[in-house]
Amino acid sequence: MSFLKHREVLSNREKQIAEKILEGLPNKVIANQLFISERTVKFHCHNIYRKLEIRNRYSLMAIYYQDMMGQAA
Repeated sequence: MSFLKHREVLSNREKQIAEKILEGLPNKVIANQLFISERTVKFHCHNIYRKLEIRNRYSLMAIYYQDMMGQAA
């Protein structure tokens, strides 16, 4: 699964949240920065994971960095 290839399937808000996850921020901080509830962040995270066919934020980070390493080569 390529993060960059499948990034277009994410909504704008999901992209914002994915970027915050990649910064290593917890849900509560993401919620505060985007002025939404923590529950809404969790909802978007679930949708991101489903669309990218992954299980958690660590998988998101892994596919992102694998793509970055692949592009650098």
